[in-house]
Amino acid sequence: MIIRGVWLRATTNEGEFGFRFNFGRTLTIVRAKNSSGKSTLFNSLLYGLGMEELIGGKNEKVLPYAVKEHIEYDGRRVLVTASEVLLEIESRSGEVVTLRRVIRDAVRDPKLIEVFAGAHVTHDRDFGEARPTYVHDGGGAKRPEGFHRFLETFLDLNLPRVPTTNGGETKLYLQAVFAALAVEQKRGWTDYIANVPFYGIRDARTKVVEFLLGLDVFETNAERNRLNAESIEIDADWRKVFDELRREANALGAVVDGASASPSALFKEREASVRKLVGISSVPLPEHISQLRAEHAALQKQAELYHKASGAEAMGSVTAAMDELQRLSLLHERATARYSEQRVSLAEYEKLLAESNEDLERNKTAAKLRDLGAKHDVATAVGKCPTCNQPVDDTLLAGAVSGPQMDLAMNIAYLDSQRRMLIRQIAGLKAGLQTAEVRVAELADRIASKRDLLTAMRGDVTSGASESKAIVRRQVQIEVEGEALEKLQAKATELCARLGQLAIRISANQTARRGMPKEAYGAADIERINRFQLNFRANAGSFGYESAPIREVEIGKDTLVPCLAQMELREIRTDIKSDSSASDFVRLIWSYLLALHQTSATPSSPGIHPGLLMFDEPGQHSMAVDSQHALLKQLASETSLQSIVAASFDEAEEVFRQATQGIQFTLIEWDGKLMRPANSPAS
Repeated sequence: MIIRGVWLRATTNEGEFGFRFNFGRTLTIVRAKNSSGKSTLFNSLLYGLGMEELIGGKNEKVLPYAVKEHIEYDGRRVLVTASEVLLEIESRSGEVVTLRRVIRDAVRDPKLIEVFAGAHVTHDRDFGEARPTYVHDGGGAKRPEGFHRFLETFLDLNLPRVPTTNGGETKLYLQAVFAALAVEQKRGWTDYIANVPFYGIRDARTKVVEFLLGLDVFETNAERNRLNAESIEIDADWRKVFDELRREANALGAVVDGASASPSALFKEREASVRKLVGISSVPLPEHISQLRAEHAALQKQAELYHKASGAEAMGSVTAAMDELQRLSLLHERATARYSEQRVSLAEYEKLLAESNEDLERNKTAAKLRDLGAKHDVATAVGKCPTCNQPVDDTLLAGAVSGPQMDLAMNIAYLDSQRRMLIRQIAGLKAGLQTAEVRVAELADRIASKRDLLTAMRGDVTSGASESKAIVRRQVQIEVEGEALEKLQAKATELCARLGQLAIRISANQTARRGMPKEAYGAADIERINRFQLNFRANAGSFGYESAPIREVEIGKDTLVPCLAQMELREIRTDIKSDSSASDFVRLIWSYLLALHQTSATPSSPGIHPGLLMFDEPGQHSMAVDSQHALLKQLASETSLQSIVAASFDEAEEVFRQATQGIQFTLIEWDGKLMRPANSPAS
């Protein structure tokens, strides 16, 4: 991105005031005395880009009084009645637009940013139709009407989604990225990337660097998140299908075999089946349906010969039915007792698990306190009484039991093992309870059917009818049951097929997950980070950094900031003997931000840096003029980078001459205050 020009117009009771400047395509130096308006110009650029959050607030409140309230000019106070800033910018593809944003106005709101096609600052052209956009309201970074969404598109950026501190995801907002492109004077030189607005982004500084360097970590994370979401979706679909299958089967006294409640890539559709519970055993559903059909055919033959049957045969059938009913009642009683025992066992195991969890946490807490004490040389932490120096047992049961005792580490390992065993047993008991419940219900249904049948058989014996009501009743029962089981068989076939498809998806998902990089960064990312490290070292060396051996400085793979002995480099003045001066740390910030662009501009593996750096008073803390010269020289040599540097150069002509000697740059300077009448030549 190129900032081509800025024009601030302020309407006052004495006419129009303001300033108007054009910028070079590489290095532009804004030179003026302290308190003359350099920061006003710098902050106006950020305000025109909708980036004033980097200064510390939103809308016109962050700007000085001179552009919105009154102007100190020629010894008098000139009141501002309206003001606006126009900013002309150019995209990487060469498209030019002019942004207009009011600072003070009776009609337009500062949240409105109007976008005009073409150049209206560097060339005096009539404004055409404006495209209205807004900032600092919901959807400003996502909706087409939002300015930051427009700017993201204009700059040809595709901002990724990043994790938040509360476990969710959000967009890497453009304001966070610009924190690495624009450094304001007051707080900007306090960190490698300072003033990142708070959007709840976890490790925001690291995410900005990863984005500017064009690392593949975002694509990798996006793919990993997609696979995780797909895994959750598969899990939910599997459990939904399995629960439906189990519910349909249990309602008819059947159980599912060959399929688990948890998703499994090993599931085979041909190995899954539904089995009908019959007494204490179970049979495959098709086999049970065949048995019902055979029984129905036998009853039909029996019905045809019923009028020839003797009374003794009828009484024998009644007796057999009574024996069967008694047998079923006995099975039902045993199944009910077994079911009750399992429920009691489950409750006991759950109680034991709760106690085991409590004991485990208590021992872990004791171990943690002991370890913390050891770090601070507490006597009890190393097994000694602080008063008498006698040994202290490393156990919570000292004196409560005799004989050998386990220490805390052994207790923790034992309790954890016990806990895992109890969890497995509880899972098995729950599965057994479901089967037991179905078996009890199935036996209850059979008892009810047998009683109805026995009643009908007794009626046949006493009535002497030529047709058996009992046979007819049983045939009806068989027909109803057979029809329901056939529907269940068809439904089970359909649901097992769906489970089979899900198993294929599980396998594909697991294969893709195994193919994901184990580390956060792949080989290409590591290569780019190493190049970033080389650029940073080279910059720091040329800028005169001396507080630590530059060859030993590394870019940490976890935070992507300079580290020495695995410690963030800015911290070394308190944690190791070397002393890092304040000016040396500013040199590190120069080196770091410039290296981001240099690495991104590598032709063989380009990043996503917009190609803009803005520094307000980079010569902090009495920076040596040689270091300033090295910085300006390096900035001017970067042909694909526009840099805007606002500095006073200690208000000394000699310092400015030395700092800029032999450097090609565009100069913007003025005498007195920045805000002046529009017809003034210096504006």
